Amino acid sequence: MISSLIMDISGSSGADKEVFDDLKTLESDIRTWILDDDFSHVDYRMGDELFVLSSTPHNTLFIAIYAKLLWPHNDFPLKCSFHTADVEPPAGDPEQWSHQSIKDTREALGEIKKSAIQDFTSPGLPDRIAIPLMYLTDIINNMTPLQREVALLKLSGRRQTDIARILDKNESTVSAHYSKSRGRQFSIIMTYLSDHYGISREGVHGRFRESVERRFKP
Repeated sequence: MISSLIMDISGSSGADKEVFDDLKTLESDIRTWILDDDFSHVDYRMGDELFVLSSTPHNTLFIAIYAKLLWPHNDFPLKCSFHTADVEPPAGDPEQWSHQSIKDTREALGEIKKSAIQDFTSPGLPDRIAIPLMYLTDIINNMTPLQREVALLKLSGRRQTDIARILDKNESTVSAHYSKSRGRQFSIIMTYLSDHYGISREGVHGRFRESVERRFKP
């Protein structure tokens, strides 16, 4: 099985160097998230795109969601197309792999590039997944910078007292911003997606926590 992901910066023609530097950082983070896979590949290519392959089925859906959470540029949203196919890993250069599943993933991405309500897609995505992903898109894209920081630290396992100390805020402020970020709804959707695909996201989630820790390291 191969799980694929293509992420593209929307409106990248107007982006500055910082945006592309952050995409490069995201590439490095994702590399660490899939280190333990039997097969994996990550590449930052064509200036504004990340291409990811993982031998863990459905892994790239959660990679896409965590990548979106780490992405700070709401003016240049990441559009993400994921897919899992029952195929063997490419024998040669993954960059030259032209399997139909990759073509289908790219085609699905093209269909949402101008969408204002959907940043996640997959070939043949059923409504029972498309709808919660639309809600997830709205949650992530409407977080303020502070709400995003609180949500990231909460997901990394930090206690409210720790988050308040790290962000130099009082605990009531942290609690209010977590509520406004719709963090609880985010967690419910993630549990639903994990249950639907019948997978544990602990592997990617653990590595994601490490990425968050690095960002907030003193």
